Amino acid sequence: MHTAHGSPPSLDLHTLAFLPPLSGLSLSVGKGQCVALLGIGSEHDDLTRLTDVLAGHAPSYGGQIRVGGEDVTRSPTGQRRLVTLGAHAPLFPHLTLADNILFPLRASGKVSAAEGERRMMEALSLAGLDGRRTFKPSDLTPEQNLRGLLARALVMRPEVLVLNRPFNQLDHTATTRMLALLEKLQRAIGLSTLLLTRNRTEALMAGETIGILENGLLLQLASPQELLSRPAQESVAVAFGEANVLTGKVLYAEDDIAELRLPTGETVEAMAAPGLEEQDLANICIAPDRLSVMFPRQISSSPEENDMLVCTLVSARHVGTAIHMRFRMRDGGEIIAHRPPVHTAKDLEPGRIALLAWQTANATAFPMDQKSG
Repeated sequence: MHTAHGSPPSLDLHTLAFLPPLSGLSLSVGKGQCVALLGIGSEHDDLTRLTDVLAGHAPSYGGQIRVGGEDVTRSPTGQRRLVTLGAHAPLFPHLTLADNILFPLRASGKVSAAEGERRMMEALSLAGLDGRRTFKPSDLTPEQNLRGLLARALVMRPEVLVLNRPFNQLDHTATTRMLALLEKLQRAIGLSTLLLTRNRTEALMAGETIGILENGLLLQLASPQELLSRPAQESVAVAFGEANVLTGKVLYAEDDIAELRLPTGETVEAMAAPGLEEQDLANICIAPDRLSVMFPRQISSSPEENDMLVCTLVSARHVGTAIHMRFRMRDGGEIIAHRPPVHTAKDLEPGRIALLAWQTANATAFPMDQKSG
């Protein structure tokens, strides 16, 4: 990952073991960049555990944490130039917003009263809270509370900010405003952030690079486009791409392309994941927005010859800029397609026969026995 003017990354994790006995986590956050980790699975509260290890509240089991090029793996909490933000550390209810923001500076004892006041006013302004310094947390909206937490973090001028599910108490509109504010701060002051979330939309809106973390194990770290087009595992395709999963038998696999036969008889193509071999049973992952949908007047030729799936429309729902369509395949399985709202009401009557297809590059076939860990 590129960093500004050849400087070291704001945060560099090297095989950081925060949940035994899993392999360590490695990633970098460059200056003024945001990396999002999307947590999937429910066996561990891995995001909170990672937050605690990064902050120094809990020990790691190996590996290294470097902040701005400095090894802080064993540095005390508060001396890592890293600040965490989330529900785990709320504003103090008995203090005003100004005193909440000043609290970490006063606790450090390293800043004069005058300098603290100046930095507090600056943090209020950056967080969009001018005029609310005398408010207590109970007087603030959930969004303003989060902005207060952000101001309390910014007053410390951290090298990197770790946000642990910060938007859980916000509605969609407030979340969108906060994501826009964080992006603005990235540009204005070079804020570097590691966002930990279980919300796919948040990860997509914030992360220049996104990691898929399943119960503490990093499955893939890549750009959003690469995660969508070339997922490394079925878990990534389903959790990040919201992919449909079809079962097929591999007829051949060559030059990264596989031809597969579905239980319904149709023959389809997909990109072959590593390890896929002829005669394997495979799971074919295809995202709903990568499916083409046609409603023919009649089916005049065998669909097996046209790489198309014959399906029956079960339902269609308009959701703003798209239509979510649910189809039943000939073997009783279901498949979801997301299409632009260009179809007529007659097209979308339940019971209509449809043909579904996709480009080879938009689907990936994984061996059925592939393990996610």
